[in-house]
Amino acid sequence: MKALVKTAKGPGHVELKSDWPKPTAQKGWVVMQVAGCGICGTDIHILEDTHKNWPPVVLGHEYSGRIVEVGEGVENFKIGDRIVCEQHNLACMTCDACRRGAIQLCPSKRSPGWGIDGAFAEYVALPAHLLHKIPDGVSFRTATVTEPTAICITGLDRVNLKSGERVLVIGPGPVGILSALIAKASGASEVVLLARPSSRERLALAATLGITTYELDGSDILATIGNTFDLAIDSTGAGDALNLAINATRRLGRVLELGLSSQAEISFALNAAMTRAISIHMSMSSEYSSWDRALALMAAGNYDPAAITSIYSLDDWQSAFHDVEKRTAVKAIITPQDFSVLDETQ
Repeated sequence: MKALVKTAKGPGHVELKSDWPKPTAQKGWVVMQVAGCGICGTDIHILEDTHKNWPPVVLGHEYSGRIVEVGEGVENFKIGDRIVCEQHNLACMTCDACRRGAIQLCPSKRSPGWGIDGAFAEYVALPAHLLHKIPDGVSFRTATVTEPTAICITGLDRVNLKSGERVLVIGPGPVGILSALIAKASGASEVVLLARPSSRERLALAATLGITTYELDGSDILATIGNTFDLAIDSTGAGDALNLAINATRRLGRVLELGLSSQAEISFALNAAMTRAISIHMSMSSEYSSWDRALALMAAGNYDPAAITSIYSLDDWQSAFHDVEKRTAVKAIITPQDFSVLDETQ
């Protein structure tokens, strides 16, 4: 089968193979025919060899598809089911995080796309205990964005977003725009998205989705938007963005960090956070319940992330990676099938 493979350690070493072995369904696992798989920043880092990986390994961990083979002992799933899957494979179940039920934080887990074979391929093998069924009416294109949606929901759970609250989001990447859309769908009275002028096109896209947007053009942005947001979300991991989030939040407000920094340490506006008694929350990965709620939001029809996606063929993977790196695509989805499969809703 065709598969996009990280063949060796080091920068680069990513090739589209035409003769990669098709997986089979082992006990407790299924084989999924891939409908679509989204490019994440992690995939770029694996290409650059700045994220852990175990080559040779098929890339891709944000995916949707249909079951074509079921292994021994699998219950509640059958051939033909449309599915997505959590990424927490091979969690040790013995560390502190696992024993607390937070398998997503297990330091030993080996997620598809870097630890075990992922879904930039025609088929992928997946453990049945991490599967979720896609509701009828939700397209494969929309469902492919379940994983980053679940990440955002997990983060918003940590800060206990309430109906009627005002929310600020910094950064117009997939996590930033999705967080803004979910906050809006969850009853926020106002959602504001900030970004640099280099992201003007992404701000324009967010504006078409009902999000209020402003550019960070060097002027005093707080003089424009104020400093009384109930919740500020930084999706960038940049120190200046986190500090802006702190200064834009009302006293006793909350700040949610959803980004990873490229630096080991960043500057931190300690006094501003302390004198405002700000609660700062860090959130990493996604919890089990967030996946079902992500799919339920999509099925309800008041949240559809398809608008931020662009579609590419597996053969054209280099263009997809290029457009993500150059920020001309927000969420690129690669499919090994005809593009029309992504429109299937049952």
